[in-house]
Amino acid sequence: MAQENMGDWMEYAHEYAKAQREMKIEKWVCITIEYRTKERQRVVLFRYDPPRDIYERRQWVVRWRHARLLCQYPKENVQTYFSYYDRRTGLSMDFGSALSRLSAAKAQITIARRKEQEYLEYQRQNNMFFNEAEDETLAKFRRKLQSKIEKYTELEREVILSVQNVRLQ
Repeated sequence: MAQENMGDWMEYAHEYAKAQREMKIEKWVCITIEYRTKERQRVVLFRYDPPRDIYERRQWVVRWRHARLLCQYPKENVQTYFSYYDRRTGLSMDFGSALSRLSAAKAQITIARRKEQEYLEYQRQNNMFFNEAEDETLAKFRRKLQSKIEKYTELEREVILSVQNVRLQ
């Protein structure tokens, strides 16, 4: 596998964030502080449901609440659980979730289209024998791009079905 530089990673991160903005994803986090009884029953002590950026700015509030509940219940194993989700659709935003895969696919398509344009501009300026219809590298690249677009539409259908399932519940 080719070595990637930091610029490629930053470009991908920028496009990923842009794809999430275009899809109007509202990042929220559900924070639950709880413990389990000896019978494995969940006892929820406290629950927060803030936007993710507010949580990231005010993490001390959750740590303070956790510490306070640890002092209140010293014999229990008090745990804090985080669940990241999109408020608008109700879908999870964890790694490998449908929404994160859709955002990643959209970012990859955008980057690939930009690379194709750069390649075409370079070849038209520097290669006087360049023929777009006969270029094997370009044809191979376009086949890969087409497969990424098909994957994106498939993921889009999956997200639509997931949203419908969440709203029915």
